[in-house]
Amino acid sequence: MSGTSTDGLDVALCDVEVRQRHLQNILSQSFPYSDILRSKLLDVAHVDSANLYELVALSYYLGHFYAECIEMFCRVNGLPLASIDLIGSHGQTIAHLSQPRLIFGSRHRGTLQIGEAEVIAKRLGIFTVSDFRAADIALGCSGAPLVPIYHQCRFAKPGSLRVIINIGGIANITLLDGTDRIAATDTGPGNCLIDGCMQVLYAQPYDAGGKIALSGKVDPDLLEGLRRDETLTRLLPTSFDRKELIELANRHHLLADMGRINKEDVVATISELTAITIADAINSMSNGATPDQMLICGGGVFNDYILTRLKKRFGDQRVISTADYGSDPEYVEAEAFAYLANLTIEADAANIPAVTGASRQSVLGKISQP
Repeated sequence: MSGTSTDGLDVALCDVEVRQRHLQNILSQSFPYSDILRSKLLDVAHVDSANLYELVALSYYLGHFYAECIEMFCRVNGLPLASIDLIGSHGQTIAHLSQPRLIFGSRHRGTLQIGEAEVIAKRLGIFTVSDFRAADIALGCSGAPLVPIYHQCRFAKPGSLRVIINIGGIANITLLDGTDRIAATDTGPGNCLIDGCMQVLYAQPYDAGGKIALSGKVDPDLLEGLRRDETLTRLLPTSFDRKELIELANRHHLLADMGRINKEDVVATISELTAITIADAINSMSNGATPDQMLICGGGVFNDYILTRLKKRFGDQRVISTADYGSDPEYVEAEAFAYLANLTIEADAANIPAVTGASRQSVLGKISQP
């Protein structure tokens, strides 16, 4: 799994039995992108005039990088490649049109993840499932979020209202009421704006432990302006693209007026935006009901500012890590796409129309043969 934080590849070796709704994460490991690769991926994703020939080459390069990571993972852990039955590769998102764009007189959504799956399949000799989002978009909606079906499999508890909060580059929530019903949505920025501010203001990749945010003060005018922006006021459920959130920050001159706002206050305000949009989405999607538990996963689980704000809103005992239920919070999404890949091979539908807005359920993903 390569998420919207664009910091590397998460590899999880999982034992999956979709008929029994079972997944066990046996081993997992992260492989960071080099600084130059991460910079190139972010440039390609954010520049409208990206070189198409370079993008094609980058997709095939990334496919080889993913294959090399899997080879290294197997070698270090003493696993023969032949013992792996299937690979699920989400790829690195370069563009995700969460809102329709006008082209030749009609509007269309779309998505693009790179990291050529044919390279992975052919190089490793293993069936590989990729391009999970395209089918849902072809059925009329956003292609995100897709992981709620796995959240239900892994975390639902009869008679209990649980919320799974994934804080990656973009934050999203899944509400599970203990029945077959699932509600989910992206909520807005997760770590992406915080990381961007840290890189510009402190030359650091992220706010470790939320320490900078905890040292600052929220600027109420900046926060209110961001919250009222049309990007963050559209109806839920919805999905977001990293680029549109960067554009949101630019519209509000986030880094332009450092004379008025101290840099630690900028980080605190953006961190507050992440926490408050998550909390507001939970309140909206649950119709005001207080969840029994909120399970946090993704890199944001290590941000004490965000966790402190959520605990203040919902109560200390309700906000916990997915680790308390046996899932390492850094690898929940990798587990999810292992599960989705197995659903694809079993020809089982994986999207949830009530979540994404698709016209019907569908098998997701494309299969690359060895």
